[in-house]
Amino acid sequence: MKKRDISLFTAPLMAGAVTAVLFMLFYLIHGYYPFGERSAAWCDMDQQYVPLLMELKTAFSDGSLLLGRGGGMMNFYGVFLFFLSSPLSLISLAVDNSHMIWFVNILIVIKAGLSAASAEFYFRRVLPKLNVPMGALMSVMYGTSGYVMLYYQNDMWLDMMIVFPLLLTALFRLLSSGKWGAYTVCLSLCVVMNFYISFMVIIFTAMLGGAALYLCCEPEKRGSRALRLLAADLCAALISGAVWLPAFAQYTASGRGNSLSDAFFGGYFVDRNFDKMAVLSGSSLVFAGAVLILVFRKKLKSGKAFLFGASGIAALIGVFAEPVNKLLQTGSYQAYPLRYGFIVILLIFSACGALLEEEPEKNHRLSACVISAASAALYITAAFIAYFHRSSLSSYAHSLWVDKKDGIIISVLGLFGGAAYFICLYSFRRGSIPKWLTVTVMAAVVFSESFMTFGINVAEAGESSDYFRVTCDSLERIPDEGFVRVKETKRYYYPNYAEAMGKYSIGHYTSLTDSDVLYTLKRMGYSSHWLDMDSTGGTMLTDELLLNKYIVGDPSGNRFYEPYDLSGNISIRTDPYVPKGAVVSEVAPEELSDYEDLQRMETTDFIADRLFGEGGTVMKHFPNTVSGAVISQTDGETMVSVIPDEPAELAYEIDVTGCKELYFDLFDRYSTDVEEEYYNSVEVSVNGSLKVSSYPSSSVNGIVDLGTYEDETVTVKVRVLKDFTAASFGVYTFDAERAAKAIAAAETASVSVEGNTITAKAESGGYVYLPVTWSEGWSCTVNGEKAELIRTLGSFCAVNLPEGGGTVRMRFCPKGLKTGGLLTCAGVLLFGVLLMVLRGKNSGVTGKAAARAVYALSAVTVLIFYAAAPLVWTVVNIIYLIGG
Repeated sequence: MKKRDISLFTAPLMAGAVTAVLFMLFYLIHGYYPFGERSAAWCDMDQQYVPLLMELKTAFSDGSLLLGRGGGMMNFYGVFLFFLSSPLSLISLAVDNSHMIWFVNILIVIKAGLSAASAEFYFRRVLPKLNVPMGALMSVMYGTSGYVMLYYQNDMWLDMMIVFPLLLTALFRLLSSGKWGAYTVCLSLCVVMNFYISFMVIIFTAMLGGAALYLCCEPEKRGSRALRLLAADLCAALISGAVWLPAFAQYTASGRGNSLSDAFFGGYFVDRNFDKMAVLSGSSLVFAGAVLILVFRKKLKSGKAFLFGASGIAALIGVFAEPVNKLLQTGSYQAYPLRYGFIVILLIFSACGALLEEEPEKNHRLSACVISAASAALYITAAFIAYFHRSSLSSYAHSLWVDKKDGIIISVLGLFGGAAYFICLYSFRRGSIPKWLTVTVMAAVVFSESFMTFGINVAEAGESSDYFRVTCDSLERIPDEGFVRVKETKRYYYPNYAEAMGKYSIGHYTSLTDSDVLYTLKRMGYSSHWLDMDSTGGTMLTDELLLNKYIVGDPSGNRFYEPYDLSGNISIRTDPYVPKGAVVSEVAPEELSDYEDLQRMETTDFIADRLFGEGGTVMKHFPNTVSGAVISQTDGETMVSVIPDEPAELAYEIDVTGCKELYFDLFDRYSTDVEEEYYNSVEVSVNGSLKVSSYPSSSVNGIVDLGTYEDETVTVKVRVLKDFTAASFGVYTFDAERAAKAIAAAETASVSVEGNTITAKAESGGYVYLPVTWSEGWSCTVNGEKAELIRTLGSFCAVNLPEGGGTVRMRFCPKGLKTGGLLTCAGVLLFGVLLMVLRGKNSGVTGKAAARAVYALSAVTVLIFYAAAPLVWTVVNIIYLIGG
C-alpha cells in the first residue's frame, strides 16, 4: 500500500486520538471525571441534554419515542430529533441514570475526537497534497475549537461537526467522479442527526453548490454532475421526510416558532460581537486564515482554493452582520450567537490548507525563524497568563454571555494568536522557515490556545454533580403508581429531571415546548420562563385536576398536604384530594368556552364552579391600607405607582373563617420573553414572615401559596419595590375543603399509559376531562369506535362517553410523521432507481438545465441571506424609527 493510501486512515486516527488525549489531559488537570468528581454539564447540558438522555432510556424500556412524560404528555418525537437522534446517544442506554451526568464528559471526548478525525479525513481526501502533520494539527484545532469549548453544552451540535466534513468530502467526490451515493447518505444523516443545525448546513451547502460546480468541475462534466447533485438533494430531502416534516410541524407550534419576526428584526445590525469573537478566538487560525486569503489571493489558483477562500471570507462577514447571522440560525437565537460557527471555521481552515498544499521554495532565513518562534512564545505566555487569571475572564461560564471587559481581553488574545499563526504560515509560504518549525509553532499554539479556552469557558463553570445526586435521590423516593404527576413547591430541580426519572409532570424545557400548552399553564397560575415550563405555582384545585399528587419540597405552610417521605435533603408530601383518575362530568366542554377570557386565580374559581358545581371557592381581598403608592384600575388592569421617597406598602387584614388556603398573584401578559417589565415588583410577608421576595422573577412567577390558615386574622403585607401594571394582582383565599368535597363526589375514569397509547376507563357516561395536552397528533376511540377528541380548558382534552361508561383509547402519532414516512419510503425507492438510471448516463440537454438550476439555487440562496435579509431588516427598522 502506498504511503499516501496509509495516511488516508492513519492521519484521521492520529488527529482524533490527539484531540481525545488533550481533553483527557484537561480533565485530569481540573479534576473532571474519570479523574475526579467534576462533571462538565452545566446550563443547557444540565437542564436539557442530561435528563433527556436519561428519558431516552425510559423511552426504550417502557415508554415511547413519540410521547413524552413531561409537558403534560407532550410530543416527544421532535425532542428526540432535536437532541437525541445521533447514534452516539445510544451509548447512554448502557449507562445507569445515576451516572449520566458524568458520562457526558466521555461523550464530549468521543465527539470532539470524531470531529477531528472527520476533519482530517476530509483534508486527506479533498486536499491530498497538504502536509500530513499540518492537516492533522488543523483537524485538532477543529476538534478543540472555540465552538466546542463554548457550545459543548449543546452536545448534539457536535454531531454536525462530525458529519459536515464528511458531507463536503462526498460533495467533492460527486463533482470529481460523479459518484453521488455518499453525498445523499451524508446529507440525509445531517437532517436525521440534528434537524435544527442541519438547516444551517443545508443553506451553506446550497450556497456552495453552484460555485463548486463551476470552479471544481470540468466544463464538459458540469451537466452530468449537476444532474446527480440535484438527484442527490431530492433523494436526501425525501429520505429524511420522516424527520423534517414532523419536526418542522412541532417547531412551528413551539413558543420559539411564534416569536421569530420580533426576534429577527430586534437588536442592532452589528451585535453580540464579543460573544462571537470568543468562539472564533478559541480557533484563532480563523483570523490568520482570513488575512492569508487576502494576502495570497492571487495564489488561490485552483478552483478549490478560490472556493474555500471566497466562501470563508463571505461566511466570516455574515457572522458580524446580524440580519445574515440571525437568518442563518432560523431567524433568532436566545444565546449561542454562532451556532454554525464550525462551518466558518472549517471553510477558512480549508482555504489555509489549500494555500499550504503548494511546497514553497526553500529560502530559510534566521530572522524569520526567530520572529515566528518569538511571536508564538509571546502568545503562549499570554495564553498561560490568561489561564491563571481565568476566574476574572469567565463571564461566559456564568451567564452564557461575554461581558465587555472579558470580550476585549479575549478578542485581543484571539487576534494575538491569529498573528502568531499568520507570521508562521506567511513565513512558511514564502519559504522563509522550515516545515518542522512551522509544525512545532502550530502545535504549541494550538495546545496553549485550547488549554486556555478550556480553562476559561469549561473549568470555571459551576459544579452540578451534587445537585444531580440530590435530585435523583428525591425523585427515586417517589413510587411508580400509574398516571399521577409530580410537582415542586419551588425550583429544586430542572423540569426535565422528573420525566428523566420516569415520572409524569407538567414541567418541561426544550426549544420545542408547545406555546399553547405553555400559555394554558400560565393561565392556571404555573410558573414559566422563556420556554421553560415549571410545575411550581398553580393552586390546589388545578393540581388536583392535573393529578399533581406528589409534592416535592417545603410545603410553604400548606397544612392540607400529608407527609409521605420526610427523609433526605428534600421532603416528599402528597395532596390527599387528588382524584383517582380523570374527572368525568355531565358538563359539556362548550360550557367552558369562556375559560380563556379569565386570569389566573379566576380560572380556579371558574373550574370549581363550572366543572364541579362549587362556586365561590375563591375570594379576592383588597388592601385595608395603602401607603406610599397609588392604585388605579384601567381596562381590567391594575396599575400601582410608587410615590417617590416614601416606603410603598399594601396592608391586608384578612379574617379567615374555617380553614382556607391563601394565595398571592402578580401577573401581566402571556409571552416567552426572558424578562418582563413587571418582574421584581414586590415582596410579600404574612404575619411578619417573609414569603417571597423580588416577585415575580424568572424562576418564581406562578401563583404563590401563602399557607393554610384557620379561624384567625391574617396580616399580609405587600411591599412595592417599583411601579408595575398587572392583569392579575391581589391576595386571595381559596376554600380547599369545599373544593375537595366536590372533587371527591365527582365520577372519575382510571387512566393508564402504555407506549404512545393512553387508556381511560369509566363506569358512567359523561365527558372525560383528561389532563393530557391536546395535539393534532391524537386519534381517539370510545369502546372501539372512532370518537371526537375535544379541545378544552385551553389545551387539554375531553371525550364524550355514552351512558354506562366504557373505554377511551387515545393513540399519539406526531403530525406529519405518516406523510413523512411515505416520503422516506418514496425517497429510498427513488434513490435506488436513480442510482441505476444515472449510472454512466450522458446528461445532454437535461444536464445543461440541471447546471443552470444549480447555479440559480446558489445565487438565490446567496441573495436571500446576504442581500435580502440585511436590506429588509434595514428597511423595517427605518420604518419603525420613523413611525416611532
